[in-house]
Amino acid sequence: MRARHAAALAALALALAAPARALAQRDTVPARPPAPAPRDTTPRPRRDSAQVAIPGEAVRADTLPGPKGDSTKVDTTAAAPTFPDHPLPPSHGFSDGSWVFGPAELQYFHGLSLADLLDRIPGLVLTRSGGFGRPLGVSPFAAGGGRFRVYLDGYELRPLGSSIPDLQRIPMVNLQSVRIQRGLEEIRVDLTSLRLADARPLALIEGMDGDLATRALRGLFTRPLGRRFLGEVALDVDQSEGARRRQKFRETSTITRLGYAFSPTWGVQAEYRITKLSSENTLATTEPVVDENSDRGEAVLRARGLLAGRVSLEAMVGRSLLSPAANDSVTQRVRSVQADLRLTMPLRIGMLAAGARLHRGQEGSWAPDQRELWGRLDFTPGRLLAATAEVRQLSLGGVNGVEATGSLRAGPWHGVSVFGQAAGGSRGIRFLLDTTEVLKAITGIGGGARTLDTVAVRELRTLDGSLNAVRGGAEFERGLVHLGAAFLHHRVAQTAPYGVAFDVGAPLRPGLAVSGVEAYGSIPLYYRE
Repeated sequence: MRARHAAALAALALALAAPARALAQRDTVPARPPAPAPRDTTPRPRRDSAQVAIPGEAVRADTLPGPKGDSTKVDTTAAAPTFPDHPLPPSHGFSDGSWVFGPAELQYFHGLSLADLLDRIPGLVLTRSGGFGRPLGVSPFAAGGGRFRVYLDGYELRPLGSSIPDLQRIPMVNLQSVRIQRGLEEIRVDLTSLRLADARPLALIEGMDGDLATRALRGLFTRPLGRRFLGEVALDVDQSEGARRRQKFRETSTITRLGYAFSPTWGVQAEYRITKLSSENTLATTEPVVDENSDRGEAVLRARGLLAGRVSLEAMVGRSLLSPAANDSVTQRVRSVQADLRLTMPLRIGMLAAGARLHRGQEGSWAPDQRELWGRLDFTPGRLLAATAEVRQLSLGGVNGVEATGSLRAGPWHGVSVFGQAAGGSRGIRFLLDTTEVLKAITGIGGGARTLDTVAVRELRTLDGSLNAVRGGAEFERGLVHLGAAFLHHRVAQTAPYGVAFDVGAPLRPGLAVSGVEAYGSIPLYYRE
């Protein structure tokens, strides 16, 4: 019985092994190769033997091509040894009459001089005796000369040949931002120099060409020198043939700057700039008349830092020099030395600032001795309220004056804000007065008719100019829609001429009062390109 079961199991095992062996043999048989594809007999063009290499700068994401195999990466996070910032007062736009042109705006609003930016500010009176390069006078609300000031990184570019600064001597090549404060008592322009975003070198070049043979060329190169130093060189050239190609003008400015950073919060900076200006006018004559051919240079040493980690300190000394060049018999050699100190401290509800400035000049020039003390408080207790108050004591040419200004802004409530401004006081303003002086009376023979021998005398004097002004209005902001309007009353006791070529020696004018309403609007235009 047992033998019969064993035989049955053996037969079953042989039956199952036979199909498995056949399957194994079938898997080990090599596959038959596929039939070859038919040959393509279509004629093709011959390969071009002229090979054109693609330049490295044309390759995407390779903006700085290097040798093959160069895997060096540029560190864009390393900070450059930049000069510390000194905070400026807050800007509220139309309500306090302040406008800021940052890097994007300066790229968009191309201009040959600072006057091109001022021309976009409402309420400013720009008086010029011709096109680009002609003498220019600027004042707030037609208040005359002596009420326009320009500061370059805190250093005042003091006027040396008239009662206002010459905007054509201020290069635009290395500016980071321009802040224009249209105050009731004066126009203040704060120029901030270019700052590096990281430790990489930066080179810029710009050229312009236009009508009346007007051209401009600007170049800038700045880079860190080691871990502490930062160097910069810049060139700014503007020229024009003027009206009928008979009013030639050329301005060339060169700038050299070297800074040293003791730490991220303390640093010193030395700067030297020189501007050569030449202007000729043959529009009314056949012979060229030299309007001006002079050089102006500035040498400035600045120091900035933080005291106790919160108080910004700035101290500087500098020298400004204006000297006539060849064929210039109008420009007087003038020298001014400046020392400046200012402190700014942030508060929990605003900012407090104070400073002192001393100018040593020449009494018989446009730039006599000048002393200034000032203090300012910006009060912002909350989002819906902002107020400022500033007092300035200014002594110029023996005339002492005190001015006070204040502003208040409340809102916005549902996009609506109300604001008000007030200013009053007096200041010394330099002006040139032409007088006629009798030398001697000449009597004719035999007691005949008398003739007067006279001579014109040009004398620089200082006006004690007083002013009072108020301004108030409302503003609406909702999304991209901005609307505003304000009432203004502005009065000066006397207006002094600018002292530039077209009004030099003009007499003082009686008091001037301006009243009116100003309004603005900005509404976006939605369209598809």
